[in-house]
Amino acid sequence: MFETTQGSVDIGLTTRDIGAMRDFYIGVLGLEEVAVRDIPGDFVSQAGFGTGDLKLHALRFGDILIKLLEWPTQPPSADPLADTSAGFRYLTFWVKDMEAAVDHLKAAGVRLECEILSRVPERKLVFFKDPDGNLIELNWVDPAA
Repeated sequence: MFETTQGSVDIGLTTRDIGAMRDFYIGVLGLEEVAVRDIPGDFVSQAGFGTGDLKLHALRFGDILIKLLEWPTQPPSADPLADTSAGFRYLTFWVKDMEAAVDHLKAAGVRLECEILSRVPERKLVFFKDPDGNLIELNWVDPAA
């Protein structure tokens, strides 16, 4: 095991449309853009991370950074469904009021993948997708439970 300096992880998302993704994560979900960095292609290659220059947009949500990765050439999209390939499949945001959160998403024009689901009364969840098709889950747990 190694020792960490933070109690959270950062998440990197390669995007096909930085404008739509910024509008969604900042305008709809309320994240704050805290940095935009140009990363030169030689550094990207040395890191074994990819090829070519990239622009990193760091968006803060509490203690978490979501890093939107903007490449000069649009990458192909991936199927976001959890049963079609290995790897990270969705982000989860924990909300205080599920109904208010869903109303907000609908008012912003976000299409839900399902209605609010609940297997037990003290938990609710709903899924939707960001502009690149990445799955996002809202989760609510009754604070009295």
